[in-house]
Amino acid sequence: MVSVLLFTALIVVVIFFYMNRKVKRDRQKSADLNSVRDYHASYDRIRTHKNVRDRQNNYQTYVTKYNSTEDYREKR
Repeated sequence: MVSVLLFTALIVVVIFFYMNRKVKRDRQKSADLNSVRDYHASYDRIRTHKNVRDRQNNYQTYVTKYNSTEDYREKR
């Protein structure tokens, strides 16, 4: 009976150390992941591309509300 308990405790300790090691490895791998930074970089690239395109066409963008009665605005 004692040997079964010792064997079970040994298995639990081995699993604990294995899981602990795996968590540390995964944490190191994901340390350089930064979703917010990647999103902002992607958004800046799109915004910069749009600004350059609009400057080349000399087009001024206007912000209107969704479902606005104004579909477009004439340039003056």
